[in-house]
Amino acid sequence: MSPIIHNIRGEMRPADLDRCVGILNEGGIIILPVDTVYGLAAKGFHPAAFERLDKIKGERRTPYVLAFASVDRLCRLFTDLDLFQRRIIRYLLPGPVTLILPAGESIPAGFRYREQGIGVRVSTDPVLRAVSRALDGPLWATSVNRSTEPAPTQFADIQPGVLKQVDMAFDGGPTIFRQPSTVVDGRRFPYRILRSGPWVNRVEQTLSRCREPVEVLVVCTGNICRSPLAAAMLQGSLGPPEDSLVRVSSAGTSALTGNPATPEIVDIARDWGVDLSNHTARQLTPGMIENADLILAVGPAHAEFILENDANSCSWVRMLGEPIGMDVIPDPYRLDPESYRRVTEMIRRAVEWWSGEIRRLVPREVPGEPARGSADRRAD
Repeated sequence: MSPIIHNIRGEMRPADLDRCVGILNEGGIIILPVDTVYGLAAKGFHPAAFERLDKIKGERRTPYVLAFASVDRLCRLFTDLDLFQRRIIRYLLPGPVTLILPAGESIPAGFRYREQGIGVRVSTDPVLRAVSRALDGPLWATSVNRSTEPAPTQFADIQPGVLKQVDMAFDGGPTIFRQPSTVVDGRRFPYRILRSGPWVNRVEQTLSRCREPVEVLVVCTGNICRSPLAAAMLQGSLGPPEDSLVRVSSAGTSALTGNPATPEIVDIARDWGVDLSNHTARQLTPGMIENADLILAVGPAHAEFILENDANSCSWVRMLGEPIGMDVIPDPYRLDPESYRRVTEMIRRAVEWWSGEIRRLVPREVPGEPARGSADRRAD
C-alpha cells in the first residue's frame, strides 16, 4: 500500500501535523525532510515502531538517533551530561550535527544498540521539530535508505520499495545541507568526529574549546556579597583554572558596576582565607550567560532573569542552595552581623557540595585507553 504523500515548503499544515502525530502514536512510520537528508521517523520508545524501523533499514549497523524539538527537551532526558558535553550541545545544536552519548538509565534497555550509545539531534529544520513538539516527545530518526545504500537528499531519490513500507511521507524539496550530518562521539573524553559533514570546521573549533576551562557563573542581585563569596570559595576549593579546568566568576542582575564587596562579607571572607578586598561588582550580561557552562543562581528571581535573556540556558541553570535544600539563600545586605554569618554558613555548605559535583562533571582524558574500533565510524 502506498503512503499518503504531501508536498510541503517550510511549515506543515495543522491538519497534516495532526494526522502525522496520530500515525506516530499508533506506531506508524513517516518520511520527513530533515536539514541533512530525508529521514524515517517513528515515535521514540514505541516498541512496534522500533521493530518496523529495523525491518525497513535491514541490517542495522549503528544506533538510531533520537530527534528532539529543542535543546531543553534533550537535556531533560539526558540529565547527567558532563560540562563539556553541554558545551558541545550549546554551540552545535540546533544544527546538522549528531552527538553520540552514552545510553544510560534514561534509555530503556530494549532500545539500546550494543554498547554504541545513542545518537541525539536537534535539527535546524522546522518540520521535524514541529512534529516532535506536537508529539510531546522525541522521535526515532534514521536516514531513508537501507544500511548499505546512500542517504537521499531529495524526495525523488527515495527508493520506491522503502516508500511503500511507510504510512505517510512529506516532500519538502532538496534538504538544506544536502549531505548526512557530522557525527561527534561524545561518550568518552576527548570527544572526536566520527564522520565529517556540514559545519565540520565549526565542530572542530568547538571540540578544541573542550580543552579550555569550563565557565561557572554565580549570580545574585548586587554582586557585592553572596555571589562573590560563593565564587571565590568555589574557585579556592577547586583550585586554579589551569589545574582544575574550571574558572568561576560572579555577576549580579541589578549590580552597580564597580561597587566593592560589603565590608561585612570582606571581613568574613578574610577569616576563611578568601580575599575579596579588590572585588568590584559586575552587571550580568547576555554574553556572560551565553559563555557560561554552568550557572548557579542564588534565588529563583535570578534564574528567571537569566531565562528571560536566554531561554536555551535553562538546562544549565541550577540553584546554589539546591544541595542544602534551599530555593533561595537570603540576602544579608544591610542586616546585622549575625545575619551575615548565617548566610555565609549556608554558602559554605552549598559550595562544599558543588565543589565535588563540578569535579564529577568535568571529564578527564584517561591515558592508555584503547582506541575504539572502526564499527563506530558511521551513523545514520
